[in-house]
Amino acid sequence: MQIAKLYGPEDIRVTDEEKPPLEPGTIRIDVAYTGVCGSDVHEYKIGPVPIRAEDSNHNIPEQEWDEYLPKNMGHEITGTVVDVADNVEDIDVGNQVALNILLSCGECRYCQEGKPQLCTAYDGTAVGSPGFAEDIVVPAVAGIPIPENVPLRHAALTEPLSVSVHAVRRSEMRLGDDIAVFGAGPIGLGIVDAAVAAGANRIFVSEPREARRKIASDLGADLVVDPREDHPTSRFREETNGGVDVAFEAAGISETFTQSMRSTKYGGTVVVVSVFEDDASIHPNDIMQAERTVKGSFGYVDEFPTTLQMMSDGRLNPEKYVTGEVPLDDVDDAFQRLLEPESDDVKILVKP
Repeated sequence: MQIAKLYGPEDIRVTDEEKPPLEPGTIRIDVAYTGVCGSDVHEYKIGPVPIRAEDSNHNIPEQEWDEYLPKNMGHEITGTVVDVADNVEDIDVGNQVALNILLSCGECRYCQEGKPQLCTAYDGTAVGSPGFAEDIVVPAVAGIPIPENVPLRHAALTEPLSVSVHAVRRSEMRLGDDIAVFGAGPIGLGIVDAAVAAGANRIFVSEPREARRKIASDLGADLVVDPREDHPTSRFREETNGGVDVAFEAAGISETFTQSMRSTKYGGTVVVVSVFEDDASIHPNDIMQAERTVKGSFGYVDEFPTTLQMMSDGRLNPEKYVTGEVPLDDVDDAFQRLLEPESDDVKILVKP
């Protein structure tokens, strides 16, 4: 079968490999679509990145890359079950599934505390599985059934939309709250979509790319600004008499971190959802003197079924984010398109 792996910055190669064997407790998936995630693009740009590295600079030194490369890529996966191990009972051949690849160990401190998204089994390099491939074998528990009226093309966005739904839940946003979203990539747009469904009052978005601003408006954002032309913090505070209730940082740069902080009201909440390439600077007084709360939001817990149901009943709109589809042989082109500063692309799907 064909499979794409990362060999270094801007070096992703499609090669032929033997299909992986079916093992006890696993299922074989004929991959229909795999979405290119922002974290995939992040690693494609700079090399392998650790998930949690509190004792380092959050980068893997180039001299240590041999431990991590070549690296499997692609974790926003959907497809059809074509084989099941003898001891698998709940999934049948022919079932269409979206894959939850954040499988927790069930034994570490965080799993025991009911926080599987913080499982120490995720330590290492940023989330990756061999989704850019024709065939994948995964534990049967990873296969989440897709509602009949949700196309495989849409179900490929279950993973990123679950990240967005989880972020909105983490924020504890209340019905009627005003929110701001900094960065309208797939996760930021998903937050807009989920916040509309959750009953946000007004939604403000800061995004420099025109195509993404349009999608944010189409999804229900009330005010969308280009931060190169209109200062978002001042504008959002002016529109809300002092600041939004909740701000989501989904751009991953120092400036937007500060802007998201200062766009919230006193006592407001900031949720950081993005992956940062560099350090970010804030003034601690922005937290202390305004009694703001800053939260991180990583992955998802049990949001997959909820997200699929929200797609099924129309509360989420995955087709609006899909701006391209490429065959596996052209996976490098998809990454290059997403790296273009003025690209109109948001979510590109790879179809083996």
